[in-house]
Amino acid sequence: MLWTGSMRHSAAVALFFLGACAETAPPCSKPESGPSAVSAGCLIWDDRGALLVRDWLGGWALPGGGVAVDESALCGAEREAFEETGLSVTATELAIVLDNGFHLYWCDTAPNALPRVHRPLEVREAAWLQPDALSPDAWRYPRQGEIIKGLVVTTSQAIFEE
Repeated sequence: MLWTGSMRHSAAVALFFLGACAETAPPCSKPESGPSAVSAGCLIWDDRGALLVRDWLGGWALPGGGVAVDESALCGAEREAFEETGLSVTATELAIVLDNGFHLYWCDTAPNALPRVHRPLEVREAAWLQPDALSPDAWRYPRQGEIIKGLVVTTSQAIFEE
């Protein structure tokens, strides 16, 4: 049967993708870390810019997603960042709660960390980018680029004034 080889190839590809998703996230840095939320994510920033993920429709966003019923928003943000970028992160403080309830945390990762697509069915690409490099319509969510720039500028000014 000619299709048997094709089925084996398809099965091998499926196992590859499932295997890429099988790695579990590291434990939360602060397991007893406050309230839960419907969704949460990380703003991971360094001199390369923000760590962003692009979905298969082409929209760029910060790593984040749904928070499990039994986890805090902070732990959900760390887990989602790992699941989408392959990087272990530590959430340091809450940056903002958006109108839709999304809890965005400032998160740190190892210096010079390189992301890898950890969820290939969900994330097409992960990269360090300057928010100014993207047009407003390149973002998955409206105004996300403006929000990131505002948070970075405000934090930079606060550090400069110290």
